[in-house]
Amino acid sequence: MSMNTPTSVIHDIGYKPYTGPRLGRRQIVRALYVHSLRSVFGFGRGAKAKIVPFFVLIATLVPAALNVYMSSVNKPLVLTYAHMTYNMMLFSVLFVAAVAPELVSRDLRHHTLPLYFSRPLRRSDYPLAKLLALFSGLLLIEVLPILITYIGQVASATSGHEIWLDTKSAFPGVFAAALQSAVFTVISLLIASTTGRRVIATGVIAILFLVTTAISAVLTNVVGVSFAQHTANCAVPAISPQTAQNFNGDLFGFGGGQNGPPTAFVSQLCPGVNANDVNNIDGSLDPNKPGYADISVQYQIPVYSMMAKAGGLTSPVRLVEGTRIWVFNATDGDIPDPSPIGPVYAAELVVLLLAVGGGLFLRYRKVSVS
Repeated sequence: MSMNTPTSVIHDIGYKPYTGPRLGRRQIVRALYVHSLRSVFGFGRGAKAKIVPFFVLIATLVPAALNVYMSSVNKPLVLTYAHMTYNMMLFSVLFVAAVAPELVSRDLRHHTLPLYFSRPLRRSDYPLAKLLALFSGLLLIEVLPILITYIGQVASATSGHEIWLDTKSAFPGVFAAALQSAVFTVISLLIASTTGRRVIATGVIAILFLVTTAISAVLTNVVGVSFAQHTANCAVPAISPQTAQNFNGDLFGFGGGQNGPPTAFVSQLCPGVNANDVNNIDGSLDPNKPGYADISVQYQIPVYSMMAKAGGLTSPVRLVEGTRIWVFNATDGDIPDPSPIGPVYAAELVVLLLAVGGGLFLRYRKVSVS
């Protein structure tokens, strides 16, 4: 009786050892950054992953395109450089709420951290690459409309002085975009890094930004504001009722008694008066200056309490806007001028970035890879 003994066979399936240079940790961080940046815009994933990033990108470019048109016809911008970041912040919230969980929550859910950390990649390198990727993507979305508007303004400029004025005007907008991108990035990534459930992370990120902004608006516009009546007197060009019939623009009538038709119109008010704040306009034609009228404008202006000024400290969005207003001494802010507590805005912003950013790095020092 014979016994068949099994034999072992070695198959050459073509694997060859890597003999090239070992690029090390820096190249790994760079590769992770590039991969994450591609993921920010949905490259390398399905079509659904591209919907939100490109919708946000297109939506933010609409006012930029309108600005280019307004520049070409020599009309005021639809959105100024400084106002773009604050007024378009809802799209930025949508962007980070959708993208941040894709960058870090998926890795937690699918347990890919052991693969990352089995390479010569320090635990601090992982959040660093993710931070840089999300910050780069969001900064591109927020700065690109400013850049397109600037190019449109420069192309329509008639002198070097106009180009210089536009450059000065654009800088605060870029400053605000960089600050907001940094704040949104660190907060959204820290929230997303605490759970592998992307839906939960998306909801918490969106709720945080929207609720804090709403609370700040209540403190500013409901609790901390009162109104004072003011009167301004000035002489401005007047328009007759006959000319007013063919006038293309806003007109303000005066005279004619309480119920009678206006005896004259003006197309502009006294300097510093907002038409939306006007309660009453009275006046008469200037007998010594034909074509002009002496008008008296009664209007109200908001008076903000210290509570209203401090209301922006409760919202990351308004914290950035308040810091811009204080740093550049701006008078075009969409929130109350934070002075004299402007330095508090800047200090809180720095502390927020350091604390939340530090918390993100600490999170990955302690996170389990099992």
